Amino acid sequence: MTVKEIQLKICAHVLDVCQRHGLRVWADWGTLLGAVREKGMIPWDDDIDLMMLREDYERLILLADTEFQSPFFLQCVHTERGYYRGHTQVRYDGTAAILPADICQPFHQGIFIDLFVYDHIPDDLNCAGWRRSLRMARTAQKCLQTAQYGKGMKRMIARMLCGTLGNKRLYRLFERQFTKWNEKETKRIACPTFDWRQVEREAKERAWYDETVMLPFEDLEIPAPIGYDKVLTTLYGANYMTPRQDSSGHGEVILDAERDYREVIQELKSRK
Repeated sequence: MTVKEIQLKICAHVLDVCQRHGLRVWADWGTLLGAVREKGMIPWDDDIDLMMLREDYERLILLADTEFQSPFFLQCVHTERGYYRGHTQVRYDGTAAILPADICQPFHQGIFIDLFVYDHIPDDLNCAGWRRSLRMARTAQKCLQTAQYGKGMKRMIARMLCGTLGNKRLYRLFERQFTKWNEKETKRIACPTFDWRQVEREAKERAWYDETVMLPFEDLEIPAPIGYDKVLTTLYGANYMTPRQDSSGHGEVILDAERDYREVIQELKSRK
């Protein structure tokens, strides 16, 4: 199979699991744009993006052991040690999709699709509670990232803190800064655990997701929010239907649809 075929296979599996268990899921980012404009993947995109609301996502995590058996692997802080990113990825065994910065990381690095978790955010992003949440989230996330990717004394100190507090406990503290706003049922949603710095620019109205429509996407049908025009205008501007040259947000990715990531990583290390 090609990389694209594997990504579509992963996507089809995720959609099937969600459909059977009554979980809401929608195309997001370039995948939503591709479904609306191209009826498939846009030329500059290199993966598939899906999104879920927190309540459905948490139910999906509980199904990980039974519904995501090999060759599928649902990767998040709850399912793999050493993985602390603010979004989830669904990986495919026996393949490789490696970011250069991750060559020394222990987690699964097979071909993937992204799954973003959306939480409610306050209507007033200048309120003291939200600002306090951002400060706490920034501190916790920086500690986790420095322990994993930092160098020298900073990494040593961060690892000591993570060892004392517990990595998962620290991640839950980070996550809690945003999930607590779900209790207030505010008007807007966003994905602050992925990038809290872009929340204001990328926030969406919860009402845009009140209904779902199915759109053709390659050889699949993919769910999209009823307000997809407003979503795409928010993300890409009013002229989103006009094709333009762009690039993936992942940067360089080392892809191999036939070899396991561990084999590829060993080869890359041996070249250094």
